[in-house]
Amino acid sequence: MRPVLIVTHLPDRDAGLAGSALRAAGCDIVESNRADGDRLPPLDGISGIVSVGGRESALDADRDSFLSAEVALMRDALRADVPVLGMCLGAQLLAVAAGGSVARTGRMYVGWPELVVSDDAAGDAVFGELPPRLPVLKWHEDVVTRLPADGAVLGSSEGPGAALFRVGSCAWGSQPHLELTHEMLVDGWLGDPADAADVVAAGHDLDEFRARSRELVAGQVAAARPMFESFGRVVAARSGAPAAAR
Repeated sequence: MRPVLIVTHLPDRDAGLAGSALRAAGCDIVESNRADGDRLPPLDGISGIVSVGGRESALDADRDSFLSAEVALMRDALRADVPVLGMCLGAQLLAVAAGGSVARTGRMYVGWPELVVSDDAAGDAVFGELPPRLPVLKWHEDVVTRLPADGAVLGSSEGPGAALFRVGSCAWGSQPHLELTHEMLVDGWLGDPADAADVVAAGHDLDEFRARSRELVAGQVAAARPMFESFGRVVAARSGAPAAAR
């Protein structure tokens, strides 16, 4: 089976749960980060795409060469029914690739709202793994405001924009950062001065937010890992390869 492409955008190049969960599902991985200067692989060299968060804006995709190439690759994947999974920025890029719309809210949202998974997600191949209600980490300024005709909202949370959505038969987007691990968030992002400034600007006490994140991130990890593994099994099934047993 061809590898799954994981696209990261932050300097830490950390895809969190995505890599380990996909490997557990029997997938090989190839990674790409905008800072490395490598071109994204052609669609015929991969069996799926996972794109995670970053500080860039999907609204700049037509002016940023890396984001433009990423959107084009996602658009080709949608046409060819190659599975795509996006987290935060990745979800917004997926919406743009599919013909939907993204807007800027004008303020950074950082928080742990409750994600409410819709009844329509119960039988979904990927988001159907999530519990009906789950505190999740959202950290974003842009939101997905419109999905294409073949898109469906599968989850909601505090604030504007779609929280979970599916496009067509094999593409999924999550505004929450379901890829996060404890180390990635508590030891990484919340120790970075720029990220810490986002937390404070969003109205939080940094120490209190760090403590709350320590308390809640384990539950998100436990709920999200099966979701990523299910995406890996979708990729394997569409590639005709045997998937790892659950």
